[in-house]
Amino acid sequence: MAKFILWAPRVFTILLISFLVIMAFDNFSAGTRTQEQWKGFAISMAPALLLLAGIILALKYPLASGLLIIILGGTMNILLRTSGKTLPFVVLSTPIIVTGLLFVLSHFYEKTLLKK
Repeated sequence: MAKFILWAPRVFTILLISFLVIMAFDNFSAGTRTQEQWKGFAISMAPALLLLAGIILALKYPLASGLLIIILGGTMNILLRTSGKTLPFVVLSTPIIVTGLLFVLSHFYEKTLLKK
């Protein structure tokens, strides 16, 4: 159980980053100008890059990383206007918020392991 609590947020973040990168490639389609495709791709990659920064930060500071990821999930909720729609909220915002909470939980779990 201890290894799950410590590694689950990191694995979930990597899976979320992979999902967001795959979804960013959806911007490349026929019939659209290349400049618009790259602009859409860059905008779609921003959350993935922020999550990547969060997981790098988590190597040293899991609490700060967890809070950053929770804020990112809330910001995505506001920017994408998913709070009123159940399915987009569950698919996009909830996994990010839960991952942030797992980072916070792993921080406190590591503190209790160090005390023993």
